[in-house]
Amino acid sequence: MDRISDLPDSILLHILSFLPTKTAFFTTVLSRRWTHLCHDLQHFDFNQIQFHNGNQTCSDFSSSRKRLFAIVNWILSRHKAPPIRTFRLTCDLALFDEYTTVEWFIRKVLGPNLQELNLNLQLSIFGLPDRKVVIPNSVFSCASLVTLRLNGGNVTFLSPSSSSCGYRLPSLKTLEMHNVKASIDDVAELLSHCTALETLILDLNCQVSEVGLRIHFPLSLKKLNFRSDFDPLRRIGIECRQQFPSTCVSNLHNVEEAIINVTSRGFVLKFLVEFRWLRSLVLGNLVFTCLPQAPPDLIPELTSLRRLELAVGCFDTRYIMNMLEKCPMLKVLVIVFITDFVNKDPHPSRKWELPGKVPTCLASHLQVITIKRYVETRDDRDFFAYVLQQGLVLESLDIQVDRARAEGFPEELSLLPRSSNF
Repeated sequence: MDRISDLPDSILLHILSFLPTKTAFFTTVLSRRWTHLCHDLQHFDFNQIQFHNGNQTCSDFSSSRKRLFAIVNWILSRHKAPPIRTFRLTCDLALFDEYTTVEWFIRKVLGPNLQELNLNLQLSIFGLPDRKVVIPNSVFSCASLVTLRLNGGNVTFLSPSSSSCGYRLPSLKTLEMHNVKASIDDVAELLSHCTALETLILDLNCQVSEVGLRIHFPLSLKKLNFRSDFDPLRRIGIECRQQFPSTCVSNLHNVEEAIINVTSRGFVLKFLVEFRWLRSLVLGNLVFTCLPQAPPDLIPELTSLRRLELAVGCFDTRYIMNMLEKCPMLKVLVIVFITDFVNKDPHPSRKWELPGKVPTCLASHLQVITIKRYVETRDDRDFFAYVLQQGLVLESLDIQVDRARAEGFPEELSLLPRSSNF
């Protein structure tokens, strides 16, 4: 007994939406009702592998691609209503007109109701390496789009041609870009207009300017996957005020200068692990809310670091000494008091503890210590006495005092004994 035919059209359409489109259209042989249902589909999923004959030869890949494009073209050309909500396409590309055809597919499915666009476009072994599928600017101003996945070295997108067609993706929650060719400035600008973004996966193929890479992640972000294939990526800046439970970063070992300002301790530690050849590091005020509480053994050793800048809300000497322990080649230490954070001591009962051993950098490499907007706090005098006594090659201790906040600045610091001759 055919009970499925008793179901209403809305239920049947929902069931068909979970099937690959080619499989869904097989149901048209059943009756005219199923034919009408297939032409009312709002979710399309096309995969070239479903059109293979099975022998995996070059000619089979070429013919399967032709069959795929013919079917997609036939379905989209006849689709009138209702509006398309999902479009997924997986295939490889070879001939010039195939790139143009895919661009036509994108423009055809794009509309005010599109919620998911998923393109997995790989370069055929006979493909055109310099030819790209250009994603229309209108994709990045699609207010209804919730999921955008772009995968493949055949994909690129360009800067908006005018302010009227700029980036605006207020509903986007998932953004994945794998090996996409794009300007890193455009990527950063795009992210700044994804105000609802929750999942971000970036694995990009970008040329980075001398300025480097600086990204402000949306506050809504919950998951981040970040992998760099930038050639070369030497400088990176990351800022995010939102904690998210899932983070993955990789392939950042060529970075030499980094600015990190995030509230997630795990996020900070994952980045530090990747920074193998880092020479300059700035840890912002948001890092001060999480990293000082990290067990020292979780903080990786930064063997190439020459300059370290720490933004602090108080003179957390244990945090400072832990960081010095991890930077054996450090030459310059900068400590910046952040006005909004001053006196926010995470451990008010903790007192200065004499380190068990002198940090390697302090005994042999540290030449300059600069403290900006200094405000006198609990045990800073003991810290100054220690670094002056143990800093064998120290050339400068520059303390820039905020007189309005540090009324009791200890002038006697100039009388403390020191080991170097500065």
